[in-house]
Amino acid sequence: MGHPFFEFLSGSIFWKACLRPIISQNLAVPYVEPESNSIAGNLLLAHPSMRDENLEQAIIFVSINDAEDGSFGVILNRPSGRRLNELLPDEDLDLLAMAPVYQGGPVATDQLLMVAFRWIPDAAHSAGGSWSWRHDLNLESARAVVEDEGAILRVFEGYTGWSKGQLENELSRNIWVVHEPDSTLLDPDAQMELWRTLVRTHGPLFKFLTEAPENLGNN
Repeated sequence: MGHPFFEFLSGSIFWKACLRPIISQNLAVPYVEPESNSIAGNLLLAHPSMRDENLEQAIIFVSINDAEDGSFGVILNRPSGRRLNELLPDEDLDLLAMAPVYQGGPVATDQLLMVAFRWIPDAAHSAGGSWSWRHDLNLESARAVVEDEGAILRVFEGYTGWSKGQLENELSRNIWVVHEPDSTLLDPDAQMELWRTLVRTHGPLFKFLTEAPENLGNN
């Protein structure tokens, strides 16, 4: 049985799976929190009409959304079925060994990204709070996150990325549905049906589209 911490996450780290992890980062770096002028911290739900096999029914957590530098995120609902120790068999992983690995997106799939998430309750917030996250983790700092009560760690192979203006263009074409996550987002028991559950909250049309046969558009 895996460590319960690994069912959740709030930060991240890159390194080549076949190379040594990147140099240790400052463990005191604070979690990033959502800003009102950005969709970072929100979800992108693939529109039901999406037929790209890399992104169909994807739930993407957007961690960077910058007008000049573009956007970055990871797919939350694509478990690979593997654990970190299978990808880094020569590393002394300790508690990190059983961390589940997810398919984070079609970009740089030969890289591993560790993300740590933390829920921040806020009664004034429409969702009852918001998710904060970290993108600076390596193996050393990830071990510290494991001991951090309330933090959730996930490991991703690859990520999703958009150049300047690309995501905004896709949003204008209704390729994505922006969704504000609640505290149940990373509940492992809800992952299988999570995309359908979230899309249906956006109205009767979306509920209909999630129930329609996949080949409806070909009729």
